[in-house]
Amino acid sequence: MSLHPHKWLSASESDLRQFKQCFDESGSGKSLDHLCWQYIDGPINALPLAALGLSDERGINGKLAGIYAVFRSNFLCEGINVTGCQSLDTLTSQEFRGKGLFNSLANIVYDRCRNEGVGFVYGFPNGNSAHGFFKKLDWVNLDPVPFLIRPINLSYFIKKLPIPGSIKSIIPSIRIEAKKPIVPSGVNIKYNIDYDFDYEKLWGEFSRGLVLALDRSPDYMNWRLGRRPGSNYRNICSYDSDGTLTAICIYTVIEKHGGRIGYIMDLINLPNSKNHGALCLKLALNKICSEGADAVLAWNFENSPNNESYRKARFFRMPEKIRPIELHFGVGIFDPSLKEIVSNRENWYISYLDSDTV
Repeated sequence: MSLHPHKWLSASESDLRQFKQCFDESGSGKSLDHLCWQYIDGPINALPLAALGLSDERGINGKLAGIYAVFRSNFLCEGINVTGCQSLDTLTSQEFRGKGLFNSLANIVYDRCRNEGVGFVYGFPNGNSAHGFFKKLDWVNLDPVPFLIRPINLSYFIKKLPIPGSIKSIIPSIRIEAKKPIVPSGVNIKYNIDYDFDYEKLWGEFSRGLVLALDRSPDYMNWRLGRRPGSNYRNICSYDSDGTLTAICIYTVIEKHGGRIGYIMDLINLPNSKNHGALCLKLALNKICSEGADAVLAWNFENSPNNESYRKARFFRMPEKIRPIELHFGVGIFDPSLKEIVSNRENWYISYLDSDTV
């Protein structure tokens, strides 16, 4: 297999500016601050594995032919720490499309992953790139992405239907608000806590019931939620009478998909405090409604330990036909000993914390 001339992303300003130029030219521009956060300042003391395809053998013309990048993370796999990675960015300059560059760069990255002990790669390719991952890179298809939705503004959805504008204009605004739940005696609610020792204990207890999950440890959470440029993530937490953190719901509200959308980034609770998890989720929904959201989205599998809380909060599985974007879910396996676990959809725990776009 012929390999395209390439180099590896470094922390140099010139590499980042080339990187940014490639994004800008593709129409999906990202700020330097965001690229530094995503690729340079991550929670693992190692740069992401990003192969930069050069547009000439010596790489002196200042342009990139394309990019393929994965982001290493710690995973919990049946209680054991393993290194996995998420497929992040796949870009090819217009003049190099259709020449096998995507496949070449991906295999360069995957060879290095194998050599450096990375067990698998996973991700959520869009409709344009899914074929390449599943057919050319031999990913296992774990579709569908487990979208959940909790409608709030019914007019937001009705106006997306293929009906005449004259009818849409007379449809009244209909909202299904989330009432603020009553907090039981002995439960203490706090807002926007730090991801510290109390949170670490909570995640440790919750994760014991998971087969395979991204390690949502404090280091990861403080990077993912605390340092992402331009973000506004918030959380609502419950404590029992002896001061133990029992549940946390993390959320945000942003302008997206032609409306105002709330996102439940994750819901984590002690195994014996599912009712506290449900309470925190309902409190978050109430906050999101008060900010004028049109809908709330979440990612959650039916076999997840917190799925019942979503059902009680009137989330339902979003039909693929009304999803705002086409996304797929899959995994490529480097370590054969992990194949049985990572290729089984029912073993995965994912949430919007696994997404790199929210």
